[in-house]
Amino acid sequence: MLGDRTLTYDRFLPMMLCIFGLLLFSPFLGSVHLFDWDEINFAEAAREMILTGDYLRVHIDYQPFWEKPPLFLWMQALSMQIFGINEFAARFPNALCGALALPLLFLLGKELHGRTIGLLWSIMYAGSFLPHFYFKSGIIDPWFNLLIILGVLIPALPAIKQRFMLSALMSGTCIGLAILTKGPVALIISSGTFFILAGIDIVKTKHVSELLSRMRWIALMSCYSMLMASLWFGLEIAQHGTWFMEEFIRYQIRLFSTGDAGHSGPFYYHAIILLIGCFPASAFALKKLFDRNSVSLDIRLMMIVFWLTLILFSIVKTKIIHYSSLCYLPLTYMSAFGLRELLTTQKIGRVLNIGLLCGLLFWTIALLAIPLIGLNLQSILPLIKDEFARMNLTAPVYWSGYELGIGIIYFIIGITGWFFLQKQTMMKKGIVFLACSTMIALLTFLPIIAPKIEGYTQASPIAFYQGMQGKDVLLYPSGFKSYAHLFYSRKLPPKEFPEYTKLTDEELMNGASKKPVFFVAKIKRAQELLHDPRVKPIAELHGFTLFRVQSTNVSRQR
Repeated sequence: MLGDRTLTYDRFLPMMLCIFGLLLFSPFLGSVHLFDWDEINFAEAAREMILTGDYLRVHIDYQPFWEKPPLFLWMQALSMQIFGINEFAARFPNALCGALALPLLFLLGKELHGRTIGLLWSIMYAGSFLPHFYFKSGIIDPWFNLLIILGVLIPALPAIKQRFMLSALMSGTCIGLAILTKGPVALIISSGTFFILAGIDIVKTKHVSELLSRMRWIALMSCYSMLMASLWFGLEIAQHGTWFMEEFIRYQIRLFSTGDAGHSGPFYYHAIILLIGCFPASAFALKKLFDRNSVSLDIRLMMIVFWLTLILFSIVKTKIIHYSSLCYLPLTYMSAFGLRELLTTQKIGRVLNIGLLCGLLFWTIALLAIPLIGLNLQSILPLIKDEFARMNLTAPVYWSGYELGIGIIYFIIGITGWFFLQKQTMMKKGIVFLACSTMIALLTFLPIIAPKIEGYTQASPIAFYQGMQGKDVLLYPSGFKSYAHLFYSRKLPPKEFPEYTKLTDEELMNGASKKPVFFVAKIKRAQELLHDPRVKPIAELHGFTLFRVQSTNVSRQR
């Protein structure tokens, strides 16, 4: 009787996890503007797809944009067709990804190691800071990461791993979709993982025939993935030639070899991000990530994915937080094994206890520090040396003091979970409380704290851009990179699309457009423009200055 009830429960659990995911990740997605660069970048590309009707080639400012393939942008465009062109629509594909990821992780974990691992994996993924937060964002990585992990784990599934062709086809299809989501790094990481595993096994066993079989499988999987990716890459080349693909490849090489857009950092950057950002899962996973004694195929694959991704993006010059986000899935997977061991032995070690307390204190301080800084900004402003940051912080943002409640509630729930973990009969409750502390903190952070942070960083220029909607003017950021002026002014396609060519600042200031032209500049660039008679300052936007081009000499008609 009890077994029948468990089977019934497990049958409905994936659906329950999916509904729970939608309720967890969907609320308040539209409560704050999209953030520059990545969120607005992708949303703008999706918006331009809708306006131009060109869903094959990605455009930004109605010019070919070769940095990303289109799969995620197609999802955003479809979402915008349903919900309208807004923040909710841009972020909803990732909320949907989260709602699908939770039952998928449960089913994968259950198939590989039983329902306990599956359930713990889902809980830790939803209950850790960065993995949870990215499902509320409008960036590509959640779908990219999920597709890669599916491609890597499929060959380890008991029902599939002995079926040579089927496993290669299913794995290659997932990896191909990941390539269409973000680019060829998906194939580099996945095939690299399989190559490393094969190399380790061959060194141990010395079976050359096994090596040849592994190489044939990897080659077949890679062919299937490239075949799937060619549904777009091949069509693009057939219709437009090789220029776009050449630029795409050059961009990928530059991304790995140089620090892009000022986003450089130390070698250990991503290790620190994962340790802090994936709390509490990182505390439970740390010991398991250094365990070299596992013989399980899935664990070995996940360990290789974790370390290969971490090392690869530690070497890459460009350091952006979400570049190591593929590590979130193997890290939370290993945390499930750490938690299962904890529940089995019912003993929590001193190092783990200290790590949990340190993580709770760090995030409590972080959640309290933001509103405390806001409430005491006038005392802090004189200490800030950067003039642009100081001007940003003069924006009119109201703090009531109630925002401190997020950090306080997080600490109360989290420390209660920590105390429960000390008691053998209450360890399961302790795990749930730790995960819920993160979920509740992030559920309230987006509508309460995020709009206030945005109020300092970008709200003033975005309000100006929105005021220009429907007006026949040109808006340009001068001296800095941004996509906000495109998305929030709802810039329309130029008449000469797709032969449109973007004008330089100098051309615009020399009268290359008959339309009114406005520049938005940060302080350093603004100080240069103040001495230029061709432009006139018309407004200060809390660190940004708005200029209007004065020249009436028309040298080029748009």
